[in-house]
Amino acid sequence: MTTHLSFTNLVDLAENQMTAEEKSTATNHLLSCSLCAAELDRVEQTIKLMRTDETVDAPPELLREAIAVFRRRKESPASALRRIVAALSFDSLSLTPAFGVRSAPPTSRQLIYNAEDSDIDLRITEHDKKWVVSGQVLGQDCSGGLVEIEADDESATATLNDECEFTLPAVSGASCSIRLQLNNLTVEIPQLELKA
Repeated sequence: MTTHLSFTNLVDLAENQMTAEEKSTATNHLLSCSLCAAELDRVEQTIKLMRTDETVDAPPELLREAIAVFRRRKESPASALRRIVAALSFDSLSLTPAFGVRSAPPTSRQLIYNAEDSDIDLRITEHDKKWVVSGQVLGQDCSGGLVEIEADDESATATLNDECEFTLPAVSGASCSIRLQLNNLTVEIPQLELKA
């Protein structure tokens, strides 16, 4: 034999389930292969433990109750919901103005937030003395997710499209908070100043 005995062959040998020819071939291999001999010893010990095991199964009522506990958890999506606060990693307002062609004032403000495995790219644009917040979630499949903005006494929602992009209806006010519902994750961006 040039290869080692398979686990199935070792079990068959330990339980005397091989033909005489198979047993002879396996025994000859074991004489020259210490790895298979050691593995056979472990298999035989395990089988012996299994045969001498006198533990008692849990009562059926207890098993049913344990299974029911896990079913309730699975059926309740709220228990799996996680909530995190996104961390600001970039704000275009903090950039030093450039000179020349790039020195024109920007038409929108860009902010990038980190939230675990995702980045949230936001754009704030002034339109008719109100603020339009748009953006994209990068890093995970979040199509169909929901984005909500609250500013002063106003609130609005938008659904993420197939590219995880969104545009919220215009709001007024000096600041807002944004909440994104992505699968089992809620990402919050609190106290975002509305200015471009």
